[in-house]
Amino acid sequence: MRASLNAISEYTQSAPVNVSGLAKTLGLRVIDANIGDASGKIERDLDGGYLITINARHSETRKRFTLAHEIAHYILHRHLIGDGIVDSALYRSDRGDAVERQANSYAASILMPAPLVDEKWKAGADTPELLAKAFHVSPTVAEIRIKELRLKSFAA
Repeated sequence: MRASLNAISEYTQSAPVNVSGLAKTLGLRVIDANIGDASGKIERDLDGGYLITINARHSETRKRFTLAHEIAHYILHRHLIGDGIVDSALYRSDRGDAVERQANSYAASILMPAPLVDEKWKAGADTPELLAKAFHVSPTVAEIRIKELRLKSFAA
């Protein structure tokens, strides 16, 4: 676990975060494939490692978030990964919802680390669109992160 946190710390020093490099450093294999409606999944490899599959049909910002989300599962929920954790609205249970929320939150913190968001915000990237561009995420992810970090309050 400590090695994983050290790797995350190393990769979250500049924006945009190199999530592909992070996955490689963590020893995770990553492939793009057409996986139907799912955004991605993480599963054990035949050699005992871990394989992350990302939906090849999704946008680059969605792929980045999905990869960070699956990395979050690897860090937080490795004990739950058996045949695979699949991100699909069709595969959710009450326990799954909590697990998915945790992975989403951690993914956002990997892609948009608080110190870097604060730095970019103070440098003038003070809208969801500007932060999204700086961190290569969707404006929706940027807006959620702004709210989480209480940088600006948006009308609901």
